Amino acid sequence: MKKLLLKIICLFMALGFIIAGHVQAAVKPADPPANFMHHMAKVNGINIHYVSGGKGEPLLLIHGFGQNWYMWNRILPELSKHFTVIAPDMPGVGESDKPASGYDKKALAHDMHELMKSLGYKNINLVGHDIGLMVAYAYAAQYGSDVKKVALLDALIPGVEPVWTQTKAQAWWFGFFAFPHSGDLVNGRAGLFLTNFWPVVGYVKNPFTTAEKNEFIRAYSEPGATTGAFHWFGAFEKDAADNKELMKNKLKMPLLAMGSEHFAGSYLAAHCRLVAVNVKESIIKGSGHWIVQENTPQVQKDLLDFFLSK
Repeated sequence: MKKLLLKIICLFMALGFIIAGHVQAAVKPADPPANFMHHMAKVNGINIHYVSGGKGEPLLLIHGFGQNWYMWNRILPELSKHFTVIAPDMPGVGESDKPASGYDKKALAHDMHELMKSLGYKNINLVGHDIGLMVAYAYAAQYGSDVKKVALLDALIPGVEPVWTQTKAQAWWFGFFAFPHSGDLVNGRAGLFLTNFWPVVGYVKNPFTTAEKNEFIRAYSEPGATTGAFHWFGAFEKDAADNKELMKNKLKMPLLAMGSEHFAGSYLAAHCRLVAVNVKESIIKGSGHWIVQENTPQVQKDLLDFFLSK
């Protein structure tokens, strides 16, 4: 495994020196929908950037790796008709701070919880995709009385077996991202890296618009962003140990396990039933890992059906 990682790193470095990031980043952060605004909040000693808009109960959306808050942009207008939507950049990427530590999922969940408290929200609805799924689980597991419903989108919870160890062994990027100084190798070449990584776990060809590509690349081109985001993976061993304790008390709130047909859909619901007692399943048809972009209508419908149901 280590030899394979070294080969991947060497190949990536060679490509990086030959090709200088062929997709250009946007000059400024992307604009949210008309009824949303950019904000900054200081919680736990760090600055967190987020966009918010809409009216109704609070709905927190937590993005994953390779994307930022803008991954939700297509569905924000409809969600905002029913909820006050908060979509942050997680610490480590975009306009949020990139601290030296604090990237285990319990700590990131604490950051998100403090963000919601600072906005005056206690009882919330919660969605997490990819790394955001892991943070959303840690949020719900630590602050269960504050979460009405939670949707976990197309990833796994570290340490929850048997799928976790098997997936870690098969997903080469888990090892590469956690490899010391991998973020430094990608630094300055986020466009090259992301445009080659996205298809690895996707199914639909070219699911992102030019605006989406540019915003994601820009967010990961911010100083410290690649290293910060790779720390999310470097914390997996701690996350696994933390979750083995957290899962001793299963989640009680309704949980939607939303997996893609061509990625996590075959096992996500069963995986979630190991940590929660009230699990509903949604399989996003014709989609790979980037479900919000690969099948936007079904993701939007299934989220609304779940969160609006009594």
